[in-house]
Amino acid sequence: MPRLEEIQRGIARAILIGDTGRAASAIADDGIDSAHRLQVYRNHYSITLRESLAATYPVIARLVGETCFNMLAREFITLSPPKSPCLFEYGDGFPLYLAAVAILDPYPYLPDVAHLEWALNVAHHAPDTPALAGEDFAHLQPAQYSDMVFSFHPACRFVASRFPIDRIWRANTTDDDVTRIDLGSGKVEMLIQRDSDEDAGWRLLEPAESCFIRRLRAARPLAEAWTAALQCDAAFDGIRSLAGLIDSGTLIDFHLDPTSRKRALS
Repeated sequence: MPRLEEIQRGIARAILIGDTGRAASAIADDGIDSAHRLQVYRNHYSITLRESLAATYPVIARLVGETCFNMLAREFITLSPPKSPCLFEYGDGFPLYLAAVAILDPYPYLPDVAHLEWALNVAHHAPDTPALAGEDFAHLQPAQYSDMVFSFHPACRFVASRFPIDRIWRANTTDDDVTRIDLGSGKVEMLIQRDSDEDAGWRLLEPAESCFIRRLRAARPLAEAWTAALQCDAAFDGIRSLAGLIDSGTLIDFHLDPTSRKRALS
């Protein structure tokens, strides 16, 4: 009699790759062939994950068509089985998978659209976390502001693309009449957030503000991020940008970077 662990591994192989040899012998037929019983579970597993991917990546599904999406989903599911029981956590590797599929080479914007859809999915399901408020800075001395290192809300994501993926996404999620989209119209940089109604959305960023936010998200001190943004655009308004991040609930915590103060004293 095989051990429970061996049976579990056999069933996993039957569901994941269709190898029923090890598991079938441990399952009573009871009027239905054991291999057919396992196939029912395999079919349910595949359909459930395929529907989950389609729910997370509806624009990709629309862009490539149902037949192509189902083919892509089946292969991705085989290559990347879930690691969590939560369906909304499944599919983080799908954008990179799309980038590696040769038949999609004529459509290089697809992986970036998928990155956007995954970021929106993460933002939608991110846990609620209290945001910073103005009074949280009351104890600081003005000289300490430059050393501040911020933590971002878990719903916050940064997405950049050389394609107008914002327009591609909107064109495939609304009923508005959309003119032909020029894929060479320029890059976009987007801050994915969740608004006060708990809806996931984004804000398009100018290059200087993008530089500022990327440095802050990389846990760099405020002064360093500000300086980098000014080098990108001398007219950058750091106070307005930082106030916007605070007012939108994007920042949830901060600490003072001790290395900044050490460098200033050396």
